[in-house]
Amino acid sequence: MRFSRGAAIPETAVSLGVVLTLLFGTLELGLIGLAQLGGDGAAFVAAHASVLGNDPNAAIAGPFPLVAQSASVNLQRTNPDPSQVAVDYQLGDQSNRHGGVQIVRPAQTQATITNSGVGIGDVLSKTNLSSAAIEANMMVSGFGFDLDGSPLNSSTTYADQKPYFADDGNAPPYFIGFKFLYHCRPAAHAGCTNTTSGDMWSGGFAEILDGSNWSNSANGIGPNGVYQAMALHQRIYATIAAQLDAAEANVVAGDGTGTVLDPSLPCMQTVNGWDTQVTVGVPLGSTDTSKNPLNPMFEQPGCS
Repeated sequence: MRFSRGAAIPETAVSLGVVLTLLFGTLELGLIGLAQLGGDGAAFVAAHASVLGNDPNAAIAGPFPLVAQSASVNLQRTNPDPSQVAVDYQLGDQSNRHGGVQIVRPAQTQATITNSGVGIGDVLSKTNLSSAAIEANMMVSGFGFDLDGSPLNSSTTYADQKPYFADDGNAPPYFIGFKFLYHCRPAAHAGCTNTTSGDMWSGGFAEILDGSNWSNSANGIGPNGVYQAMALHQRIYATIAAQLDAAEANVVAGDGTGTVLDPSLPCMQTVNGWDTQVTVGVPLGSTDTSKNPLNPMFEQPGCS
């Protein structure tokens, strides 16, 4: 009998090479597939978080920590379709405008997750993976009832849009479109006649649900509640409305002297106390209200 030693070594080497190639190739394909699934999920979470006004990177860090560490997030937003408003508020003429419009329009937000260098790189070369998800995004155009007077479908309005969930104006009543007004004693059938720049005030008579109120620590209309200022304003307006019924003839025929609308009497002094005088030189229609903070809780001398 003849013995043949080592005869199986070549076959083993060939077959082992094929097996190891298939093994590591399968492993790398699994890693790539796992990364792709993670990227798909992270893209959905990032798009949804962005629509809600949250940080997409922080949103994916919890459920997809590996993706958050190695991938990048890119957001792209489309503009809403153009809208037509039947009413002409004369927004282009800020001194003579008579209203404004704020609308919520649907747009799209696409979140793209790019994961670079996925895989081991021994059998298959490392690859780059991308995942994308699109989420409907409701955008507020002309927030503040278009105080700056920009055309509704202009690039300025598109650039200044706010996500619906980031705009505190979505909880009515908010504030009317005129941030500025004059304190004066109106002439009969003529309105204000002494409108000079020094008489201009930042209007707070309806500024009752702005960002400063949302930061209150309590809910409801109680002390330090989000709706405390709203309750105060409504109570005073109800008192004024009741007194107007009794003084209707005098209000219509004259300038309101001696009535609840008389700016020298307590009720109108209280309402005017919610306002803050505007610095001379601030343009009509300016949205920078931080320079003229309002006094929504002012209740002196009171109205009864």
